[in-house]
Amino acid sequence: YNEYKSYLRNVVEQNNTTCHEVVRLSKQIASSLSLIGCSFTFFFMMFHKKYKSFTNRLILALLLPSFIVPCTCFRKVDDQDQTNTSGVCIASAFIFNFGIVSQRLIILCVSIYLLLLVTSAPRFRYLELSFHVFIWSTALMDSLIPLYSNKYENATDWCWIKEFKFQMGCYYGPMLTFLVVEICIYAIIIKKIREEFVGADRIDPDRYAWYKKYIKPIYYYPLVNIVLAIPTTGFRMYDNFRGHHPGDKIYCTLLTLHATIFPLWGLVYSLMFLLDVDTRRLLLPSILCRDIYNASIGIVSSSRLNSRTHVFGNETRPTPSLNDYVMEEPLLDESTKIQQPTVDMSTNTHVTA
Repeated sequence: YNEYKSYLRNVVEQNNTTCHEVVRLSKQIASSLSLIGCSFTFFFMMFHKKYKSFTNRLILALLLPSFIVPCTCFRKVDDQDQTNTSGVCIASAFIFNFGIVSQRLIILCVSIYLLLLVTSAPRFRYLELSFHVFIWSTALMDSLIPLYSNKYENATDWCWIKEFKFQMGCYYGPMLTFLVVEICIYAIIIKKIREEFVGADRIDPDRYAWYKKYIKPIYYYPLVNIVLAIPTTGFRMYDNFRGHHPGDKIYCTLLTLHATIFPLWGLVYSLMFLLDVDTRRLLLPSILCRDIYNASIGIVSSSRLNSRTHVFGNETRPTPSLNDYVMEEPLLDESTKIQQPTVDMSTNTHVTA
């Protein structure tokens, strides 16, 4: 903290070298927080089997590139990358570009998914497959073009595409187009929801329950992504059109803001998922301890069952115990239940159904 505080004091004094040190430290702190948030959310979803829902699987897919991008922000661009781009720098730039492109494409698919939910009933099975094919194949092709053209190199404070034309063609051009499309889609979604739930005289309870289950958990993700993209876009436009001059205070401020917010997307997505009403209930200390205890009991029970097995010929069977001979009440459905005789009080006779 004291080191970071001294760096910030020197930034105010417009020290150019210290500005890049602040950027490096900000990237590492933000990336560490983002990795912790993504890891905890991933294990939480696996532990509670939240991945069975298509909506939660979209959030899980969004956490994957949000985990990949911070991993590339820990490496410091050294003197070798300034003169001759190393193979590690090229690999880091490829992974970085793949992560940021796939992240933007997932948000676009989330917006399309929300639009389909409020306007029609999509076929989730084929829709999910189409989304994954579109996201990962497009991100891979977009990342291979600069690699094939040998355009990955040192980009000041990290390894990425150095030439501005390739940046516009491979990232900023398509992503700004997708951003405009997302804003238009989100405006339509807000209009549809307000017409159905805000301006309506009577709200259908079943429809509102459906809204809470499928739309509400992922409703704010595109909006938050649009807000987080503003500092990054502002810095990139300022850097390419205005240029960097030594002692430029605005440039250093925008660069530090960009380097701090950009790796934090994973942490923000994790907090949005964990602060949801249904998820927040599972994070209560009493419920969390109960779930951990039940999981540990299940692990111990399965290990004991495995230890109580012996071999009969080529077959492995559990060793009988006293509990194995306790008769359990059979589970009967409504059609097979035996109804007890009842007494008709008016005639004082037994009536058997």
